Amino acid sequence: MTAPPPVRIVRRSRSLARPVRVRLFGVEVSIHFTWLIISVLIAWSLATGAFPRLHAGLPPASYWSMAAGVVIGLAASIILHELAHTLVGRAFGMSVHRITLFLLGGMAELDEEPKAPRDELFMALAGPAASLLLSLVFALAAAALQSIAAPAEAVIALGYLATFNLVLAVFNLTPAYPLDGGRVLRAALWMITGRPETATRVAARTSQGFAGILVLAGVVVAVSGHPAGFWWILIGLFVLAAATAALDHLAARRHLAGRPVRELMAHRVETAPSDMRLEAFVRHRLYATRHGVYPIVEMDRLIGVVEPADILATPRDRWAQTTLGDICAPLDRTRFVAPGEDAFAVLERMRTERRPRMLVIDRGALVGMVTLDDLLQRLALARRFEPEPAW
Repeated sequence: MTAPPPVRIVRRSRSLARPVRVRLFGVEVSIHFTWLIISVLIAWSLATGAFPRLHAGLPPASYWSMAAGVVIGLAASIILHELAHTLVGRAFGMSVHRITLFLLGGMAELDEEPKAPRDELFMALAGPAASLLLSLVFALAAAALQSIAAPAEAVIALGYLATFNLVLAVFNLTPAYPLDGGRVLRAALWMITGRPETATRVAARTSQGFAGILVLAGVVVAVSGHPAGFWWILIGLFVLAAATAALDHLAARRHLAGRPVRELMAHRVETAPSDMRLEAFVRHRLYATRHGVYPIVEMDRLIGVVEPADILATPRDRWAQTTLGDICAPLDRTRFVAPGEDAFAVLERMRTERRPRMLVIDRGALVGMVTLDDLLQRLALARRFEPEPAW
């Protein structure tokens, strides 16, 4: 599946949940900790449930080796599915900067939306086509090994991988945005109407309805005692969240695009003098104001910014001697925007870079600050007074 630009699954974390990252064809492949958890659960259910029940008579070590092979093959299959999206997207000039394996499968994160419905269509179909091809390859490999009396474990594992890839292809063709089928639906509607906004809105609304049906069906199946119902619920909630995010992204473009940041920024920004000691700043300013960033000035000239994390990185026994100017990040290493920049572009940049606020600087002078909360509140207000079209 491919994801709309605002969706970002992986966070830069210092915890034990930090994703594992590798690079393939110049694209970062990130393995989220939830994928590692679900891999263990899949291997356990296969080795202790499905394999012994369907292929009795093998030693326990065989079941576990088959389960490990299936899980590794499944991860590789999902990565290849997403790489197919990536390579086709590149051929049409689109950029995919990361592929993420997570709880519900894989996701290729687009840096920008397709520029034409044909681009969207071919990119969306590339993933399922790759999965169908992999299903055929695994099925032929299983048949070939069986014909030469190869170990049963290899034949069984390859057969399961063929089935998994077939299911992956069929499921992703479901017309639910942002699954591949939802993107195919969006591309078709785009071709018919010539309006990408209308196509996105209809595809997302359709996906919300599909997600609701899937969640309700999952509840019924789960209540009947079948664990598959919980998966249906999770997938339905994911599709619902993704479709809602697509509608939010569309609304943000509608209400913020074309508006300069100067119309939405806070014009009064609290600064701090460069010669102020950290101990005095924390005691008298930080506790009282609780801002996330403080511009530092020297002789009324902006020289950089300090964040609370910068202070915490300084040993406490040095707070009485260290000034804000000593630890501030200089302007050439500070993210800022110009007052004339497009508010929607700034919102996307803040979401992508995970920055809750940015200084607004005009020719070296601090003229304001824009925060993610301010932009989202402005968007929420506009949506109340200017309702979105139903379709």
